[in-house]
Amino acid sequence: MTMFRRIAQKTVQKIAAALVGAAPLFLSPQAPAQEGAQPGEIRPQDVLDAAVGDWNKDGRQDLALLAVTNGDDMQVGLYVYLREEETDGNLLTLALAVPDKIWGGRGGEGAAYGQEPSIKALANGSIAITTQNFAIGRDRWEHTISLAHREGRFVVAGLTFNSYDTLQEKEPLSCDLNLLTGRGVVNERKTSFAPIALQLQDWETQDGEDPGIRICRGR
Repeated sequence: MTMFRRIAQKTVQKIAAALVGAAPLFLSPQAPAQEGAQPGEIRPQDVLDAAVGDWNKDGRQDLALLAVTNGDDMQVGLYVYLREEETDGNLLTLALAVPDKIWGGRGGEGAAYGQEPSIKALANGSIAITTQNFAIGRDRWEHTISLAHREGRFVVAGLTFNSYDTLQEKEPLSCDLNLLTGRGVVNERKTSFAPIALQLQDWETQDGEDPGIRICRGR
């Protein structure tokens, strides 16, 4: 990570923390709470990463956060905010809340360094969420999904997955999929599959594999 990227990330995190600190963000009343927090509340110290971009392409800058919302150190929630038309874009409103969906944690606390999730805005207005494991075990990997705003919903539009075995007994895997078109590249070979357009809350992991990784592995 370059020095400029680190500075940019810290700036976005400060903006997000300021927004959270100025007015606590209340989610669904059923959301589990951390010690010292009210049910469904995101505290400034719970924010792990943030990104600013125009998610719904209305010309206004929106916000997306990764934040811890319960006692499980390795589960993180995604919270997406859009600018309100009623206030001419002056206020943010919660458009998507998916608690405890993203794997990872803050390095040095609940997670090892090399297991931190991250979020960033893509040039096309999508939201990229990256998880990783470069810390523990022989299987090392980086996993990125992109969320696109389509017809009022945020759907998982793309997946990039790279993994390798530190003992070199398993073949490495490099996979890049456009889930909405059903096309991709797996280990430098073009592939096609039935398109899928799942919302993040419906993006389920089974036996350590989500729908995108199962496509990558031909399952």
